[in-house]
Amino acid sequence: MFEYLYGTVEYKKMDYIAIDINGVGYRVYFPLREYEKIEVGNKYKFYIYNHIKEDTYKLIGFLEEGDRKIFELLLKINGIGSSLALAVLSNFSYNKIIEIISKNDYTTLRQVPKLGEKKAQIIILDLKGKLKNLIYTEEETVSMDMLDDLILALEGLGYNKKEIDKTLEKIDLSKFSSLEDAIKGILKNMRIGD
Repeated sequence: MFEYLYGTVEYKKMDYIAIDINGVGYRVYFPLREYEKIEVGNKYKFYIYNHIKEDTYKLIGFLEEGDRKIFELLLKINGIGSSLALAVLSNFSYNKIIEIISKNDYTTLRQVPKLGEKKAQIIILDLKGKLKNLIYTEEETVSMDMLDDLILALEGLGYNKKEIDKTLEKIDLSKFSSLEDAIKGILKNMRIGD
């Protein structure tokens, strides 16, 4: 499993690049929206989603960690596969997706090929609650690294994913200045909820 790959882009096609890392070439699929940003011969860091199925193993890379997070959340929605999730991110940036969801803008989301009105509504309804702790504004500076570390810490303390997600939906993480403060605050909230 790869967290990220950092290397030189040897060549690029419309849907994937070959990235050279110490003489080994990795095929990495990416959102089409990133095509113009990626230049052959330059070094890039791609945040990797390891797409593993019975007959397929694909590396899907994102220049921004937020894009990978959205991709992972999209895959958890019933009826959304990797191709459709990648199509969403090929059309819209992380910030644009946040804006679409916060405005319930089904019409804009439907611009994605093969994404009908019903699926667009399902995506917005499903992601609305999950994304509220990931929205970045000047006042709210919650980093996704902190959120990921927080989830790992709570899982390490024995809480399951369902309990963690339920608690995080009720808490504004931007009020915590550090990971330690966030863990203490959330543990207090979890005890109150018991």
